[in-house]
Amino acid sequence: MLRFLRKYSTSTAIKILYGVLAALFILWGVGAIGGERRQDVAVVRGQVISRRDLEQATEALTRRYEQLLRGSSVNLLHSLNLRGQALDLLIERALLRHEAARLGIAVTDHDVVDAMPQMPELQENGRYDPSRVDLIKRSERVPGEFADAVRQDLQQQRLVAIVTDGVGVSDGELEERYRFDHEKANLAFVRSRAADLAGTITLSDAELQKYLDEHADRYRVPARVRARYVAYRPADFLSEVEVKDGEVAEYYALHKEDKFTEPEQVRARHILVKADGDSSPDAKAAARKKAEDLLAKVKAGADFAALAKASSEDSGSAANGGDLGLFPRGRMAPPFEEAAFALPAGGVSGVVETSFGFHVIKIEEHRPGGVKPLEAVHDELVDGLKQERALELARKQAEGDRRKVARGTPFAEALAGRTIEETPPFTNGPEVPGLGHVPRFVESAFALREGEASDLIEVPGAIYLLMPFGYSEAHTPPLDDVRERVAADARRERSEAAARERAEKLLARAREIGLDQAAAEAGVQVEESGPFERREPIPKIGSVPELTADAFALTAEAPLAPRAYTTGGDAIVAALRARTPADMAGFEGARDKLRETLLKQKHAAVWTAYVDHLKGRAQREGALDVHNDLLAPG
Repeated sequence: MLRFLRKYSTSTAIKILYGVLAALFILWGVGAIGGERRQDVAVVRGQVISRRDLEQATEALTRRYEQLLRGSSVNLLHSLNLRGQALDLLIERALLRHEAARLGIAVTDHDVVDAMPQMPELQENGRYDPSRVDLIKRSERVPGEFADAVRQDLQQQRLVAIVTDGVGVSDGELEERYRFDHEKANLAFVRSRAADLAGTITLSDAELQKYLDEHADRYRVPARVRARYVAYRPADFLSEVEVKDGEVAEYYALHKEDKFTEPEQVRARHILVKADGDSSPDAKAAARKKAEDLLAKVKAGADFAALAKASSEDSGSAANGGDLGLFPRGRMAPPFEEAAFALPAGGVSGVVETSFGFHVIKIEEHRPGGVKPLEAVHDELVDGLKQERALELARKQAEGDRRKVARGTPFAEALAGRTIEETPPFTNGPEVPGLGHVPRFVESAFALREGEASDLIEVPGAIYLLMPFGYSEAHTPPLDDVRERVAADARRERSEAAARERAEKLLARAREIGLDQAAAEAGVQVEESGPFERREPIPKIGSVPELTADAFALTAEAPLAPRAYTTGGDAIVAALRARTPADMAGFEGARDKLRETLLKQKHAAVWTAYVDHLKGRAQREGALDVHNDLLAPG
């Protein structure tokens, strides 16, 4: 997993390193105690990783990448080997749990509670949202799974701190890296343009058919199906529902404690002076002093909202005069919450320290909370009961119709009097034209035989009963159906190949007499890129990593780049015009940021090496056993 993350996202390793907890939400609950004895796909230091664990982790990882790569092809997802990544991640987390326990790294319940408000995954617009925790906890298979996962992640963060302690960056390393990053190169180059050659290419029908046969998957028409269906929408049954006052009162009496009780809430403004756990003692002292000065201004009569707007370092609330809105207990960091709920309306706190820095808090409103009276929630309660009963009626009607079909009554006859709708042809994806995102509808349509009725498919807002028809297998279309696409693709590939061939001939001659003379002999133009650094796209050429790497290895004695390079279908032959040493004038201004970057890179490298060491040691000691014969899905 770590190797994949390093390959595809340089920032992700840093996020894992500093405990952003993305992996936690993929794997929390995996391997929980309980359930039947399961097949083991791996045993790590005595900890079992079951096939079920692997399936759950793979499914969660797949969902994460579907969100990240939305719009990308299914083939790309398959190429990522998410099952292998999930197993790698499970093994690494098991090794790290064992190592943390071996070193006696402990995490208390108080540590877990304090960590949650700072987790990005539990925040809404930068503020802690305890409802997200409630949602996760309601999904737990075993009580305490989520808290245990947070505890494990905090253990890993502390293990990271131990492993990377003492890693530093010297002044010599900083200067060397700055020189490396800011050295410049200037290239002479000749571009062989594929577009200039495309008009010279003609293709016969036989050549087009051959191209289609060789690239059939590119033009393959996916399997499609249509469906006849009835939608039982609760909204259509609302007119049949009647809710009596006695029923409203009864429901209110049963649920007033869990549904109609408002928590104690305050509406607060705050001024924040930032200082996190990585701040030096001097920086923290300066931040506290600034907060105390701001508090003195408030006590002297300064307008709190205006002062917050001008001075608060909380970008989420400063523009609104520090207004945080109404919030209940459990929403803010514990020290902030304790101070806020201890104040009356109009009260101002002292300087309050949290993990975010130093706060001055003013309470605009303090609501004591309590049970809402029936009169205040009557209409809301009536609407809710109507919705519930309309859904029950829709479900009951759908179940009755489904029973008729199951007993052999033809679909159209069983549903006589209902509105039977038909979809246009759709593919095996999550979307159905006209219905939107309904994956279970699609799954049923493709799983059933033509003319076979589905089970009831319940989604928010509707219950579906469907019968697929008009199924067409995936197939490669005849040439006449895709002639224009095939011709364009074949012509583009031929022209790109011709551009590469022309560039290779120019390169061969340039090796003999130099690029300028070879270009003059061939009657083609030599351009100059202009100066660029290693991390920049090459001006007039674009991002060609291979050419960039080679450019900074060229010398005045051997200026010709060793091969032809492709970009956007064109081919490039290049030679060094000049290499310019880094201008060190900007070094001092960049020193601190560069040190931070290099330190993170070193930490990530040390941590990766440590994880690899743990894995290698476990293998040598026979404490890592992977059952490859059980890794296949199923």
